[in-house]
Amino acid sequence: MQPIEALQEKIEQSELGRKWADDSLMSQDVWEFTALGYSEEECAINNRRKLYFEKFSISWLKQLTKITTRYGALKKDSLGTLRERVNYLRQLDDFLVSNAVTVPELINNALLQEFISQGNKVARRKIIKYVVNLWSEENWLKLSFICPKYREKKPKCKTIPEEVLLQIYENFDLLPPPLERLFRLQFTLGCRITELLKMPRQCLKKEEEEWFLLRWIGKRKHWRFYQIHPLVAELVLEQQKFIDTELSQNSNFDKLFCRLSTAACDGVEPGGRFVAQPIYIPEPASNKVVQHWLSAFSKQANLKDKHEKRFNLQSHMFRRTKASIMAYCEAEDEYIASILGHASLDMLPHYRQRSLERLEKEADAKGYVDMYGRATSFKPRKRRYEKLAEIIEIKVTTQLGECHKPVMLGDCQYRYTCLSCIHHRVTLEDQPKIEADIKSLEEDLKQAQVARKERRITEIKRLLELLETRLHGLEELPNIEEDKIDG
Repeated sequence: MQPIEALQEKIEQSELGRKWADDSLMSQDVWEFTALGYSEEECAINNRRKLYFEKFSISWLKQLTKITTRYGALKKDSLGTLRERVNYLRQLDDFLVSNAVTVPELINNALLQEFISQGNKVARRKIIKYVVNLWSEENWLKLSFICPKYREKKPKCKTIPEEVLLQIYENFDLLPPPLERLFRLQFTLGCRITELLKMPRQCLKKEEEEWFLLRWIGKRKHWRFYQIHPLVAELVLEQQKFIDTELSQNSNFDKLFCRLSTAACDGVEPGGRFVAQPIYIPEPASNKVVQHWLSAFSKQANLKDKHEKRFNLQSHMFRRTKASIMAYCEAEDEYIASILGHASLDMLPHYRQRSLERLEKEADAKGYVDMYGRATSFKPRKRRYEKLAEIIEIKVTTQLGECHKPVMLGDCQYRYTCLSCIHHRVTLEDQPKIEADIKSLEEDLKQAQVARKERRITEIKRLLELLETRLHGLEELPNIEEDKIDG
């Protein structure tokens, strides 16, 4: 029996094979994503509409690739994932033909390892591991394969540096208003850009004084209402009003963000997005077009990092920066995963580690002492994005030391009395000021004792005790550092 005939028989006998036995799509070499159950909206947003199988030379591999694709569509894998599998399996087809291997019996572990080593090793390994397991589980084809172990590189968590984020906020108004709102929402919510482009026009609801936003969670494949800040709701309401004005309230278009284009504007060059008023079209916005706008914005705003190098902004950086800031502010992993819509916690340690690595030098150089005089391992105050905090008026300063109170705990009940607060921290930089304050208070104490002002004496002694406790802790810090070095 020929390989394709034997394989076809095994497929037909399997549960999935019987499901698609009479499907005419299996005999075609060009598939529409809509024929696989994906919506026109998903195709427009992802800018992908077709899969191509005509370049396969090995018939049995083409058949397996098709049924693997049908299975992926059944599981609602993303359009990009389906296309990636088809592309890498077509590369496997080319590799097998070049090695004169056209029957599955000749495919062994060494051959598959060679294929993986000749291209994108991580991506090829992932695809081969996936299909080998699937084909074996479904009893379509059993291949000998030992998944190679590589020394994994840390995933690149490209976040937006503070100096670049400042430039972005200062130049946001260069973008058309809908795109400015789109990227502000992405940074605030931590969404994937495709999730925002799927967001329905009527996505808000209000219960008493609280606002909720309907979000699509791509990895978990479900819609969910999230409570949001009133200012975020105001931003969404502004975009809803814009859509109502541009497309009319009676328009059947049901997305919060629509397609925009300057291509039809007279005299506008392809790169001249910022010199003409865009035309708004009642169609879903394409992720690809949105990325082109963001790339053009990077050039138009002349975004540069601290080394004066051009910074090429990408939409996913907003999401990663949101995750990094939450990790930096010590939010729980489960909370971050919930906000970002992660399917697992696997990626979060990398965000957290990245934040910790950027603090190591400061943490080593700057010890902290709390109100009880204890040297504390409490992480340094969140100094990243301080300038941005000043812009949005959330920075709180103290006359002495640093406030480490988490913002989520609300307003300060010890305002101007930081010495009595458990969230207050001092460093060696504060020691001269503390010593001067102690000397001044000792003089005040003498005067109060002479005048026999008991309440004043009690208050001064309390302040002296708080300051002397901190000073004693600061005097111990060098010894602690020496012990660390000796250890």
